[in-house]
Amino acid sequence: MPGFTEGEGAEEFIEALKGAVVPRDRKAKGRDLLPPVLLLADGERAAAHAHQAMRGLRRMLYPDGAKRVPYAALGPDEIRAAAGRRPLTLDLGRELCVDVPRRTGRLRLTDFFLTRDIVEQALDPRAPEPDGRALRDHCYAQRIARGPLLRALWTLGGDSAEGGTAGPGWVAELRRLLMRPLFQLLPRWWWGRRRTRLLLRSTRRGWYADWRRISHGRTAEDFFENAARLLRAERGRDPEAAVGRWEELLLHALLADLRRAARPGRISPWRRRRRTRCVFLLELPEGAAGAAAGERFLEWYAEAARDTRCAAVVVVAASPAGAVGVSRADGAASSPADGATAGESGGLGRAAARLRGASGMPSRAPRPLRAALPAPVPESEGLDLDPVSPRTFRLGPAAELALTGVVVAALLSAPGVWLLDRVTDEPDRGCLGGASSEVVAGRPELSADSPRKQYEDARRLIREENARVDREVGDGDGTARTVVHIGSDVAADPEGQRYNAAVPELRGIALAQRALNDEARNDSQKVWLRVDSRNAGDDFANAPRIARQVAEDARKKGSRIIGVVGFSKSLKQTQEAVRILGGARIPVVGTTATADLMQVDGYYRRVAPTDSREAAIEADFARRGNIMDDGTGSCSPARAAVVVKDPRDLYSDEIGTLFAERFGARPFTLEYTPGGRSGGIAQGPGQDGVARKDSIGELADAVCERVISNPRTVVYWASRALQFSAFLDDFGDNTACEGRKLTVLGGNDLTTAALAGEYADRPWLRLYHTVHVLPAGHPRLSDIAKKFNADYARDFGSHDLWRDDGRAALAYDAMQLMAEAANRAFRSTDNVERSNVQIGLDNGIRKQGASGYLDVGRGRSVPRDKPLVILHHTDRGSEPVLYCGAFTQNPAGRATHWGPRGKFSCPRDS
Repeated sequence: MPGFTEGEGAEEFIEALKGAVVPRDRKAKGRDLLPPVLLLADGERAAAHAHQAMRGLRRMLYPDGAKRVPYAALGPDEIRAAAGRRPLTLDLGRELCVDVPRRTGRLRLTDFFLTRDIVEQALDPRAPEPDGRALRDHCYAQRIARGPLLRALWTLGGDSAEGGTAGPGWVAELRRLLMRPLFQLLPRWWWGRRRTRLLLRSTRRGWYADWRRISHGRTAEDFFENAARLLRAERGRDPEAAVGRWEELLLHALLADLRRAARPGRISPWRRRRRTRCVFLLELPEGAAGAAAGERFLEWYAEAARDTRCAAVVVVAASPAGAVGVSRADGAASSPADGATAGESGGLGRAAARLRGASGMPSRAPRPLRAALPAPVPESEGLDLDPVSPRTFRLGPAAELALTGVVVAALLSAPGVWLLDRVTDEPDRGCLGGASSEVVAGRPELSADSPRKQYEDARRLIREENARVDREVGDGDGTARTVVHIGSDVAADPEGQRYNAAVPELRGIALAQRALNDEARNDSQKVWLRVDSRNAGDDFANAPRIARQVAEDARKKGSRIIGVVGFSKSLKQTQEAVRILGGARIPVVGTTATADLMQVDGYYRRVAPTDSREAAIEADFARRGNIMDDGTGSCSPARAAVVVKDPRDLYSDEIGTLFAERFGARPFTLEYTPGGRSGGIAQGPGQDGVARKDSIGELADAVCERVISNPRTVVYWASRALQFSAFLDDFGDNTACEGRKLTVLGGNDLTTAALAGEYADRPWLRLYHTVHVLPAGHPRLSDIAKKFNADYARDFGSHDLWRDDGRAALAYDAMQLMAEAANRAFRSTDNVERSNVQIGLDNGIRKQGASGYLDVGRGRSVPRDKPLVILHHTDRGSEPVLYCGAFTQNPAGRATHWGPRGKFSCPRDS
């Protein structure tokens, strides 16, 4: 990419500019005011020439995706759009605070933020003309939004504008009489008085009084009254002149803040990090209006810098020479040649000499320093600029201050000895898992009935409940609607049931339908529900076709369909089915499909946590939990990871990629597609740390190599459960790792097989896998979950294969969510149409479910902090070693920490 313009004086100018931005003398940025620099490009490609110069300067300040010094840049489009409409300083000040250099602390621009609030109020044509008190209240409301302390005080005074007097009897009266004056009115009054004292009465910080030519001292008027009078006066002027006045005000405020921030100091961690000047870069447009706005800004900046005595900024602008002119006294624009009289002109070498020679604070505002850019050299890439190199710090200022305080306190107090002893103590090496106090998900039993019979029995329960609805509603007592269920076909044999969710999903829907219709029988304001269960084939092969049929049926006159539940797997075909239903504006609530990519539109919601949440929790678990067994009974966290995923599987590819991103430490990825070939792609590791394997045997060998090279390597299994069983067969017998310990962390797809004992005969395997519910009987279960477990055990047995794997509970909750939206539509409009059901879902639903608290707020598609459990596979069953999320609505039912004695915090949804 081209760098800065190459030519006479260019290198000298760049070195002088670097010296100005990062001065050797720490006091220079508070003492030596630099004139603004205007670089002029000439010729046919003048605009491109100026753009190249600005781009080179930006790369010098922002070389590796992070700012080396605080700077703000405006391009020609931004300046042209703002010309005569809004001050440029608004955008400069805002960008200056974004992405500050690492570990230097944020810039505290208190006066700029205050004047920005005033100016934005003035620029808003809809805003009324305020008096002093109204302007103060507006600015204080904006200040509350930026400050946690004032916001907390305001909250203590009450949430409403009247002080939050809600509450019974004397409580409301007490809050009205005490809380609001103490926590709202008094802080606001004190804040306003302090602004007046600092900006008007103080001789040291009263730049506003100087700008407005108001005498300092106790006789000065109130700041907000004066600002309101200024606002009213400027609204009656020409808009362009008013914008200029606001530009002056904002520049004075911003430069006053930067002058205070740049003061040298050796004690304060914040001041010791302010070793550079701030930089403003402006690329002026070719148009006359935009270029004139940029030139006026340079003049106003020079005057404001002189008035505030701020030497902490370097301003560089670039412009096509033909666009630049200066304003004459008669208001006409001069020619470019005449513009030289407005400031010193010359080449880059002269500009470099002026920057190096700047000293002290001039008595008059410095004129812009004009420098002609050298003509571009044909086929030249320009100067390759080295970035500025200010001093870097290992800690941020707050961290340094806290560390200093801790060290001093530890050295000066007796507990310092105890703290040192604790720090040097041996770390906890106990393995996660094996806690006898935890409730274990017991080993279930495979039913003697065939999978097809169990499937048809569940469908029979739904048919019987549908017949009940027809009888009850047929008598004219109640309103009924239809929910369509789209599920996969059942497994062909009992062993296949371990990898198939068709039966538990139907059972959960049947239990929910019965419970919801019992509620409708007792409450005439609730809707009776029929369930139309449709089989989408093996692995949802026919899901798009079924979705089109549902969409066509829903469009028919008199259709009672209000929504769809189901989709227990995240597959490309289920994703396409969801897209088809969304296109037909049919609400959908998913059950156990977790992929983020299933969210194709606003008509889809789900009750299971997303892959992004699951991957974040699993990566945190692997990095921090003691899961790697060293063979002596001691464990430690994983230091490396191998991710196994199927790139053609929507769920597998997404969750494998997300885990690799969140785990860090550059995990190695092995890609394997069942029945597929790599298509001639190299099977060794690529530059991106990915290798593709054609067979389970090659996959097992590759995993073994990684485990041998680093014994603290965890295998994250993102592929399906059926391939995991085949992998374990080869890994245990046909690799060099025979007898070696292997730690595997897997997703919910492994759960049913693991609970059924599929992996119990492998003592060398340490398996952790996720599930969406706690085992039946766990003390954290809500009353709704306990009742669901009791109903499930009564109807299907307490040792049923799917009692603890969560699939039935999630299907139950999906029906609950759809029914709640239908009931709200019925109560509010007496019309249970799909559009009203969708509105109910959009407005947000909060409801206790069997799988956890369903906090699906407005605009959300998945419950906030949905519970996720990680089980450790043992001989006696699977025990929870981590459970995070909102199991119940009350705080006691929210798991926020995990690990020994709650050592680690659970990831939270934003």
